Amino acid sequence: MLKTICYISDAARPLDYNIKDNIYLKAKSNNTINNITGVLVYKNSNFLQVLEGEEEVVDSVYKKISSDPRHDNLFKVINTNIDERIFEDYNFGFTIINEKADLKNLYEYLEWLKLGHNKIANEVIGMVENFIEN
Repeated sequence: MLKTICYISDAARPLDYNIKDNIYLKAKSNNTINNITGVLVYKNSNFLQVLEGEEEVVDSVYKKISSDPRHDNLFKVINTNIDERIFEDYNFGFTIINEKADLKNLYEYLEWLKLGHNKIANEVIGMVENFIEN
């Protein structure tokens, strides 16, 4: 069964470029290996991540994240089973948002997804849009 988790958190300390780059590379690698799709956004010392995949795998990945000392105030915003992945067709599965151009592309993809009128997808879209716009 497929599942999605969307969480937000504060960075435990300000991230310099090398640390942030390391987090991105590790997330991309681990999520690709685990067939996790989704998106990771770091903005204003906060993270937002959407994880999609097999239920056991998503739960396991989230458990590891919840014990990661680089996160403070981790809050699971969405935790539900899904019929299909939202980000499977976006930028080859799992995406790191690191530049303004990436944000623009993500926003355009989210606008396109809204046309599908999927309730869960629209909840996730709303969370991501709110995070990137504020």
